[in-house]
Amino acid sequence: MEADQGAAVCARTLAPADLRLTAAELGAAFLGGTTLASLAAAGLVEELRAGALARVTAAFRADREPFYPGGWAFPAY
Repeated sequence: MEADQGAAVCARTLAPADLRLTAAELGAAFLGGTTLASLAAAGLVEELRAGALARVTAAFRADREPFYPGGWAFPAY
């Protein structure tokens, strides 16, 4: 992916992968609440290039943790 002045282009690459993970782990990191580093510690993500896990974990972090006001304290009506 390349971005410049508000425009982004995403293209297939022939470069080797930096991480090995499934769509489930990628989705968990994308939605927030867990990190790829914690999933790697659980054996669910494999780092294939040194330093890649730390960079990707940082890239998926946000200023705020996700919050869902559901459950017993906030019932869905």
